Amino acid sequence: MSTIFVETDAVELTSDVVSGLITVGGFTHPLFRQPDGLVVEDPPLPGQAVLLLAGGLVEQCGVLDDAVAMVEMRSARFHRMVRAGSRLRVRVEPGEARATRSQRWVQEFVWQVLDDAGALVATVDVVMLMQTKVEGSTWEPS
Repeated sequence: MSTIFVETDAVELTSDVVSGLITVGGFTHPLFRQPDGLVVEDPPLPGQAVLLLAGGLVEQCGVLDDAVAMVEMRSARFHRMVRAGSRLRVRVEPGEARATRSQRWVQEFVWQVLDDAGALVATVDVVMLMQTKVEGSTWEPS
């Protein structure tokens, strides 16, 4: 991967956001729900919800404006839990790209999800189908 990266804006995790994602996502694990089905007090944000928010932040920052589709999520590693009161942002690092026969690009990216203190929350290895490749050394935010 390159040493050049883009950092997204941050999203604030309010208790309504966390509770809403747990409810809409249908998470039932005891970390998130009481036996009676109510969301527990001060639950952590489920890992899948971290990925959802990270994907939205990456789309909003403009680095994937020429993306056609996500073709693979190679790995997602979770390093720490986050709760309401935290803010998340994503550091996007463009990596290797190979041309396709249809003159598009299959490009690797690393998403590092960070909390407001800069601590690593998750690392996600993603492969995207792109109209044009992202050059880590020349990309500038829109």
